[in-house]
Amino acid sequence: MTTNNFDIKGLSDQEVTISRAKGGENAIILKEENHLLKAILNFFKDPMILLLLVASTIYFISGKTSDGIFLASAIVLVSAISSYQN
Repeated sequence: MTTNNFDIKGLSDQEVTISRAKGGENAIILKEENHLLKAILNFFKDPMILLLLVASTIYFISGKTSDGIFLASAIVLVSAISSYQN
């Protein structure tokens, strides 16, 4: 008993050559991107991160360096987790 009841035939070698000349190779060309740099740039576009950076800067300017360091380290931690998840 045969399992192929469709009698489907593929392209001949000559038809494949003509098709490749006409439409190009059947391949996906991927560009190399720096995903880390893109993630960092997208991270700094987030309004909440910008607000936290401003708040950390205000802490440093006002002399509360321990609060500024804590907030800056929290920003670094959140950015590391976010970049790992992407």
